[in-house]
Amino acid sequence: MTEYSLYLGCVIPTLYPHVERAVRDVLSSSEVRPAEMASVSCCAPNYMFGLSRQSWLALNKRNLGLATGTILTACDECFASLQDARQAISEGGKGMPEVKPFLVFLSDQQETLKKEARSLGLRCAIQHSCHLLRPSKVRMVDNPDNPVLMKKALEVVGCTSVPHEEEMSCCGGQASGKLNPGKELAAKKIASARGAGADCIVTTCAHCLNHLTQNSPQFPVLHVAQLYALSLGSGPSSVGVPNRLVRKGASQQ
Repeated sequence: MTEYSLYLGCVIPTLYPHVERAVRDVLSSSEVRPAEMASVSCCAPNYMFGLSRQSWLALNKRNLGLATGTILTACDECFASLQDARQAISEGGKGMPEVKPFLVFLSDQQETLKKEARSLGLRCAIQHSCHLLRPSKVRMVDNPDNPVLMKKALEVVGCTSVPHEEEMSCCGGQASGKLNPGKELAAKKIASARGAGADCIVTTCAHCLNHLTQNSPQFPVLHVAQLYALSLGSGPSSVGVPNRLVRKGASQQ
């Protein structure tokens, strides 16, 4: 069995502890017991590369060196940063631990988790994070033009993926400018999801989660781990799922 080391990043433990709880609850229901990566640092995601590539590489060489097995990331920007550093540090990542995003882990554990999962009955608009899919020749996770892993993951917990016009667009989390394009992109994403009749937006990236949540005080935005944890028996409040979503899911079944 593959050995894993859990890398939670900075955003989830500091801003979204209920997502961390959800990730850990899902892991406890899987066949995997990952090792903790004690004293890891920030992965310095891509917007910091331009400040100091040398510092970024040094940070992640240390992070990669602390792993005792395949690194499992709960955030797609962490996945992208660690994967890029792995490639840059040693030709093609030779001798360095593999890096696996949470969504791929869910796919690997699908049969095990399906046995315990109950149907949630929610209609979910997917936020496909840019850093999970592109550049596709480096990430090699899913089809960047027609991704299916998140849709399949939602099916396991009895949720329906709702197509919407802005499904493949960026959330705008790193967009900047005088006219605040990041806020505009987030607003379009949220309006598109609501207009399609979704109950919530679901993502696998902590930065997408943070940006869309900041721009959506009323419409729920969740990490997929929260839905999985709820489906596997975690209490809604412990993993940050609003009770209105629980009631809505029950009424739609």
